[in-house]
Amino acid sequence: MFAATCGNFRGMRLAGAFFANKAEVVDDMLNVEGGFWASTTVPSGATTFQCCCVVLCDTRRRDVGFHYTVHIDAAGPTGQRWTPAWSTKFQLPSAMKFMVLTQITLPIEPGGGRHVYSFRVEGTHERFDIPLDIVVQ
Repeated sequence: MFAATCGNFRGMRLAGAFFANKAEVVDDMLNVEGGFWASTTVPSGATTFQCCCVVLCDTRRRDVGFHYTVHIDAAGPTGQRWTPAWSTKFQLPSAMKFMVLTQITLPIEPGGGRHVYSFRVEGTHERFDIPLDIVVQ
């Protein structure tokens, strides 16, 4: 789903994303427990779930210091959409390869089912989609 880009343009690009039980940065390295969810279980009647996300980035030194906004859009199995479902604004501190988003809350349809979460950087047309099956207990 990524469009070809010329190496002369400035700007962070998303290279991937995944949900995890726990993710943290230790000594500038990524530590992940329980990564790459295919599904998650929620109690009956839930309309949100909490998670950690890892966003893989393609950045260069020339991108450092610029401001970016990462959005996560959501779509439920009946067509309900949340645009955006979650966002964060930040100034790129270094030519990083990943971001850890801890304890974020994302929306779900109460009946569960297959949801799709789309990660995107504001101002670009690229996105990275993560399907997630929501199982209602």
